[in-house]
Amino acid sequence: MSFFLLPLLGIAVITNVEAGKNRYGRYKRYHLPELVGERGLVVETETMEEIDGAMDRILSRGERVICLNGGDGTVQRALTRLVNRFGEDEDSLPVIFPLRGGTMNLLADHLNIKGSTPELMERALRAVEEGGEVPFVRVPSLRVTRRMGDREEREYGFFFGHGALYRFHRVYYRDTRGGPLAAATLFAKCAFGGATGRTRYRDVFGMTPARLVIDDFEMPGDRFTVILAVIFKVVVITFDAFRDVGEGDFYVLATNVPFFRMVGRLPRLLWARGAEPPYPREEFFNERASRVFIECREGYSLDGEVFELEEPYTLTVERGPMVRVLMPSPMIRT
Repeated sequence: MSFFLLPLLGIAVITNVEAGKNRYGRYKRYHLPELVGERGLVVETETMEEIDGAMDRILSRGERVICLNGGDGTVQRALTRLVNRFGEDEDSLPVIFPLRGGTMNLLADHLNIKGSTPELMERALRAVEEGGEVPFVRVPSLRVTRRMGDREEREYGFFFGHGALYRFHRVYYRDTRGGPLAAATLFAKCAFGGATGRTRYRDVFGMTPARLVIDDFEMPGDRFTVILAVIFKVVVITFDAFRDVGEGDFYVLATNVPFFRMVGRLPRLLWARGAEPPYPREEFFNERASRVFIECREGYSLDGEVFELEEPYTLTVERGPMVRVLMPSPMIRT
C-alpha cells in the first residue's frame, strides 16, 4: 500500500442512478448528499454520457478523490474520461474509490473492498478528513483501442469480453434486474439454448466471425465462441477459468470450439482453477499475453458496459496505465 498527500480540495461522489443496486430509486436510501454535506460534491447521473459531464465538473473543481457509486461499468466510464483528459501518467490521475453500487463489482471484489455503500462512503470521508497521507493501492488497467475507418477511440477498464460474453451482457441487462442469481439463471438458459438449438437464447453462445492475433500467435479459424482479456483473475458465478501460464501483462482466454462441442467439458473449463484445458492451444487459448488484436464487426463489452457495433472495425487490447484506488481503514464498530 502507498500514500499520497491530499491537496486542499478533496472528495467528490458520482451516483449512477441506473446502476444495478441503485435502480428504481434505491440509491435514495443511502442519503449520500446528506452524508457528504459540505465536505464534498455529490453528482447524480442517469446515463453513461452524463458521467462524462459529471467528471468534467468534478475535475474542474480539483477534487483528487472520486467515489463512484455504481458498478464496474461506472468505474470504466469514469476512468476512461480521466485518462483521455489527463493522459496515462499515474501521478496526474485522481484516486478513485468504488462504492459497490452496481450489478458487477469485480474491481471492489478483487481488492476485497467490502461493505454497504454508506459504510464505504463514511470510510472514504474519514480517510480524507484525517488529512496528511491518504492510503491507496495501484491496479494495472487495460487499454482498448478501437479503429473504425479513420476514427480511433480509446477505452480503459479491467475486463474485456467479445463474442458470447458480449451477447450475454446484452440479454442480461435487457431481461433481468441484475444480481448473481439472475446471472446464474440466465447462464443456464443460454447454455441450454446453445446446446439444444432451442429457446430464444440459442444464439447467445454462438460463434462470432473474427480474426484473432494474440501477441505473435494467430489463432486458426475465422469464427470464435468467446474472446476474453482480464487484467486480474476474476471469479464470476464461482467460475475460475483463467490460467496463470506464460508471460504477459494480462490473462487471455479464447476459443474457436463451438459451444455445443464444449458442453460435456464445461466443468473442466469453467472451474479449471489453473488446470490445462482439454483442447490444444490452437483451439482453446488460455494463457497470459501482452497484446490482443481483433478484426471483427460485432460489438464487445468492457467491465460489463456494452458497446454495440455493426460496422467492421479493428480492436487492440494492451496494458493501460496504473490506476490508484483508495484503500481506507475498515470501520471500527463499538
